[in-house]
Amino acid sequence: MKKSVKSCLAMVGLVSLFALSACQSGQTDSSSSSDVKVEEKDTSLSDVQKAKVLRFGITGGYPPSNYHDEKTEELVGYEVEIAKELVKDLDGDIEAEFVEMPFSAILESLDTDRIDVAMHSLSKTPEREEKYDFTVPYFDKVWGIIVAEDSDIHTLEDLNGKRAAQSVSTSTGQAAEDLGGTIVPIETVDEAVKLIMQGRADFYLGSDVGQQDYLNKQPEKLPVRVLEETVQDVPASIVLPKGSDALREALNASIIANTEDGTMKEIYEKYLGFDKSIQDFSEE
Repeated sequence: MKKSVKSCLAMVGLVSLFALSACQSGQTDSSSSSDVKVEEKDTSLSDVQKAKVLRFGITGGYPPSNYHDEKTEELVGYEVEIAKELVKDLDGDIEAEFVEMPFSAILESLDTDRIDVAMHSLSKTPEREEKYDFTVPYFDKVWGIIVAEDSDIHTLEDLNGKRAAQSVSTSTGQAAEDLGGTIVPIETVDEAVKLIMQGRADFYLGSDVGQQDYLNKQPEKLPVRVLEETVQDVPASIVLPKGSDALREALNASIIANTEDGTMKEIYEKYLGFDKSIQDFSEE
């Protein structure tokens, strides 16, 4: 099916609002011109088009989302491929540039203009929404929970009072705390699982697909298991600096078009074996 994104983007414009000073009837005040306030234009999309690059903040070590192929060392993953598809719809021959960093530095890098957007399975939260803008979602997220094979944890209720190996200041960390867990800081899935096997943490809550991919790639079966119960999370969106309305709307149009024409589904099935695309944007 041919994408309709170009027609969607044609409707996205840059709007400037001008506040006019009030004038008394029949009088002209020459000094009033200095009181006119002009709202700064949103150049988020045009800046990217001029640079011909959209900088995505990722870790490069989070399979199957974004990681380096063991043989070629090429950066691959479903989020990497999705990013490359999205920039094709931003007029101006724009390329996706991936800036790798620790997960804890990704949102901070938006504040310092090191990156243009963050795309790392990030969900909208009330705290994040105060500082950043979010696109429509592109990935349906479900949390799985890894525990030691001989753990006495069998249900979500058993997590209360346990030690959770989680990245700090993340939605997974918040979810673990909501379930009664106490955070033991980590940066990667590998680090979390090692802490669980060493008895220094009790559980790890994270992407169900990421966990399964990690366990499947181990040369030998690890002494851990995944709980049957899962936790539904807020779908993942791309995060932008506040006020990036033009770029956000352009990315929204591209996400919806790539979802509706089946591109997202093909990418997810390639890396996961099943579809994780959003089924209904009307709820957003």
